[in-house]
Amino acid sequence: MVGVFIAELRGARSTGRMIAWVWLLGAMFAMAHSWGALMTFHNGSQAAALKSTAEQTEQFLGFRFGLGLYVNYLFVVVWLADAVFRLLAPSRYILLPNWYRRSVIGFLVFIAINGAIVFKSGWIRIVGVGCVCLLGTLALIRIRKS
Repeated sequence: MVGVFIAELRGARSTGRMIAWVWLLGAMFAMAHSWGALMTFHNGSQAAALKSTAEQTEQFLGFRFGLGLYVNYLFVVVWLADAVFRLLAPSRYILLPNWYRRSVIGFLVFIAINGAIVFKSGWIRIVGVGCVCLLGTLALIRIRKS
């Protein structure tokens, strides 16, 4: 995921085919990760995944809320849709307003931070914090250059 966001930070408004393919590959990895987690940890059971999500949310926030699972699914759908649009209609994609790009990237970053830092512990959280710091630094450098 870090590589995908670095590519995005390097050329957020670019229609480069390589960036589009990397973006799509990242979205496909996110989809495979979600499917793999459902199959591995919940034996393919949506009910078990909802229950597990509700339990994790209760441990962290103090109340049960299993619908966060669907927010994770939305994460994959948003990323895939954006990637396919970028790849299939690059000349139209580049004309999208800035608020669209900021909204997509903001949503993806928000979910990634929750998935890699907030709801994790140990070495995964440490790597997640390092990645967020790296991406934040790159974003600040990009903003200062423009």
